[in-house]
Amino acid sequence: MNDKILTKRLLKDTSKTHWLQKPAVTIIIALLGLALVLVVMTRNIVKYENHLTTGDTVLLALAPVDPRGFMQGDYMTLSYALERDVFAALNRDPGSYPINEQGYVIVALDQHNVGQFKRLAANQPKNLASNEMAIHYRIRNGVMQLATNAFFFQEGHGEVFEAAEYGLFRVNDNGEPLLTNLVDDNFKVISPKQLDTEKTARSAN
Repeated sequence: MNDKILTKRLLKDTSKTHWLQKPAVTIIIALLGLALVLVVMTRNIVKYENHLTTGDTVLLALAPVDPRGFMQGDYMTLSYALERDVFAALNRDPGSYPINEQGYVIVALDQHNVGQFKRLAANQPKNLASNEMAIHYRIRNGVMQLATNAFFFQEGHGEVFEAAEYGLFRVNDNGEPLLTNLVDDNFKVISPKQLDTEKTARSAN
């Protein structure tokens, strides 16, 4: 008799579903997770848009890169002349740097808004000249991280970007540069429409 009662109790207990496994709770948890993801995405979008619209503009000269890695179908590899200026000012072999090192490079803007190296600062300067700007940099394992090292574009439009001489950046209050466009040696923003127009003109002839 006792065995039968015990068996019934065990069957009753195992038939109970843990509250976390109930469908309604599962749905609520999923919705909360989705809401959290949307909040984070929205904050990032707002931060990006604010950076894009309020950041100060500067042109940074591009440095030559390995031609084999320059174009990769839908993006081009970027390097900046300013990186060499920073390493030269630090006067150390890039390979001798610790894992983490950072600071600010102060640039002076010329008549075309191109940032020219002036000096380095360990912390973000508070009092800069009207034509100066502080750009944050990092060194990781001897590699300079000044700005993005790649520019993405629609596949098939790489030819027009081969004329790039400068990267056009928006720099926020923290000295973080955001790449917005590439610029040619005439200080004009390069647009894929240029290539489409040239192809149309060639086909018409």
